[in-house]
Amino acid sequence: MQRERQCPNFNHRRANAPVRHCPMCGEIVNASIREPSCVSETHAKRRRDRDAYCLDCGVTLKVT
Repeated sequence: MQRERQCPNFNHRRANAPVRHCPMCGEIVNASIREPSCVSETHAKRRRDRDAYCLDCGVTLKVT
């Protein structure tokens, strides 16, 4: 996992992270959490929280 070394998010180092995907790099940090089907309202909230990636599905939330 090359991104794990580059990403400063602590979820990468946790044995049982509370989220499926890292909000900073989008990589899966806890594969045992089932991936829910996200809706646009969820993604809008995550953008307001300044997450770069969705914690549930890992989709990029950055506006390019």
